[in-house]
Amino acid sequence: MGVFEDTLARLIAMPQVQEMKKYPQHRGTNSFDHSIAVAVAAHHLAARLGWRVDEEALAVGGMLHDYYLHRIVDEGHVRADWRHGVNHPREALTNAERDFVLTPKEANIIRSHMWPLTLWHIPRSREAWLIDVADDYVAARELRVHRHKKDA
Repeated sequence: MGVFEDTLARLIAMPQVQEMKKYPQHRGTNSFDHSIAVAVAAHHLAARLGWRVDEEALAVGGMLHDYYLHRIVDEGHVRADWRHGVNHPREALTNAERDFVLTPKEANIIRSHMWPLTLWHIPRSREAWLIDVADDYVAARELRVHRHKKDA
């Protein structure tokens, strides 16, 4: 296994990361599964583009980008509420900094993953851009799959 796979496996095994399974996301998945999918999609995209990336930062940022640790509905938000999109990257970063030692690059990946909604928090690395794009792709795929299951 490579650095990306080793780092992701180490994070997945941690009890605090396992907690992410408790929090529903995108109507049919949870924060844990969603975050794994985002990290893996970003890694695949980097490979397809031929980009050399910091694989450890990509795995950490991908796995912790939605480490906000609460149910969206408990915020009083409805589906697709823009306030969650703006606020949760800050909450995820606060929680991640509390529970992990992050590099500045990893912190930026987490804080900027909803750009341009997080207007002043711009992705500052290839890894941050990859997570931003992969998150949108995975979320759209999860919502589409859920809609198809519901229609069936």
